[in-house]
Order: sequence, then structure tokens, then C-alpha cells
Amino acid sequence: MDKKKERNYWPHGILAIITAVVIGGGFSIRAALEHPVQESTYFMEHYQGVEDNAYELEQQKDKFDKNFKILYSLKKFKIGKNSLSLKIIKRATNKPVKNADIDMLLTRYETNDLNKKLKPEKIQNGNYIFKDLDIQKLGRWKVLTTTKVDGFRGFNSQEINATRQ
Repeated sequence: MDKKKERNYWPHGILAIITAVVIGGGFSIRAALEHPVQESTYFMEHYQGVEDNAYELEQQKDKFDKNFKILYSLKKFKIGKNSLSLKIIKRATNKPVKNADIDMLLTRYETNDLNKKLKPEKIQNGNYIFKDLDIQKLGRWKVLTTTKVDGFRGFNSQEINATRQ
């Protein structure tokens, strides 16, 4: 009598699943190392300060937005040297503000390596002018501003696309 041995494959399946999980974990770690998380720059502060004061920062932004509006002069950048101006309008009087303290950060979405901190070079007819913005990469750029006017502090973000023309 020949007894045919029955094969049991479930141990092989368990080993295959464990191997697949280990390989998948390795690919996930490799992808994470190639594309690191970038720290948010919206409030132009370190994340610890933003985390500790998030509620106050949002309240300051809301108060500023109720009293002022910011108008940007550009809708797109060209590759090379650009200039950008912005105007801050007081909502109550609809007149430009001429005594604002503005910090600007020009940044990309995917990296903080190209960040450029800027101050206005001059103020002309209520326009705060930022010159010599050297744009060398196509695509979306963020212009972040922190503005202080008469005890109010506001935060603004504007997306501007860079093109060849």
C-alpha cells in the first residue's frame, strides 16, 4: 500500500507574508528618506512656537483680516529676475497703509532649501516693493507674509506660478 503524503502549504504562506511585509517596510522607509517632510513655514516661526501659540496666532490673523486686506501685484513669475509689490488697504477707510512692517518669505511647496527671506526695498504710493526675486525653477511658488500694522499682526499666503514667458 502506497500512502500518498499530503502536503501542507500554510507554513509557506506565512513565510511569504512575513517576507512581503519586511520588503514593503523597506520600500516605505526608502521612500520616506528620499522625500523628507518639510516644516511648515506659514507663520514663519519654528513649529514649537506655532504649536505653543496656535490659538493666539489664529486670533491675531483673524483680527488683522477684519481690519486690513493685502493685494498682490503679480499673478505669475517669469524665470529670472522679478519684482513684486503688495498693497495693504485699511478696510474702514479703504486707504493704503504706509507704516507696515512686512517680512516676506518666498518658498516652494516641496522643499525649504530654496527659501528666501525678504524685506521691502522701498515704499511708493502705498506699494511695498520687493525687487530682485531670482526665480530659477518653474512651477508653484508660495509668497508668505507676516505683517504688523498698528498693533495688529497678520499672516498671508499667496501662490504664484513661475513660467518661461
